[in-house]
Amino acid sequence: MMRSVYRWAALAALAGSVACHKDSTGPGGGSDANLGSYYGVFGASNGSASVGGTVVIVIVASGVSGTLTPEGSAGVALTGTYNSGSGAVSVSGGGHTLTGTITSGELDGTYAGPGGTGSFGTHKGATSSDVTLFCGSYDGDASGVWNLAKTGNSLVGAYADDGGGSARLNGTLSGTAISLTFSSGTAAGTLASATSMNGTWTSGAASGTWTGTSPCP
Repeated sequence: MMRSVYRWAALAALAGSVACHKDSTGPGGGSDANLGSYYGVFGASNGSASVGGTVVIVIVASGVSGTLTPEGSAGVALTGTYNSGSGAVSVSGGGHTLTGTITSGELDGTYAGPGGTGSFGTHKGATSSDVTLFCGSYDGDASGVWNLAKTGNSLVGAYADDGGGSARLNGTLSGTAISLTFSSGTAAGTLASATSMNGTWTSGAASGTWTGTSPCP
């Protein structure tokens, strides 16, 4: 009788251990759909000039890593944290910090670094070829960096004004027609080729043109 008690106690302990291990993979147990690689772009301004570039953030169960590459500069290694309950992500390295939240396969948020403050936008992809990155600029009544990441018919990204200020870009692609929105206005454009896009932007009484090319410098 005593051996049976010990045997049931051991089985109960083993079952409890397995259940706890399963829950550790994400909220409510099971796999966490947010785990994976996110590819995108950023833009920032210090009030007198704007900078931009690309960013890759990789989220696995054991931690977060990545690389931020300002245009014309070497890549900077990033490390950070991920909250599976809220989808919040924070990474930093080399004086650069990105803080954002994952929503429906996109990781977007704010950027702060040597070039100023701004925004970033990324798409989740199984490989880097799943997301096409376009880096460019805009001009007219204002000028600065205009960067976009495309996967399928979805577009995310960021612009940064030479004179200060930045915001995320969000939009869609219908055929070759591009439609974008940002906090203070809208933009339209055309996917001219697999490596080139261009268009116009409007923000209140201000307006101008924008361009982007892939791959990013």
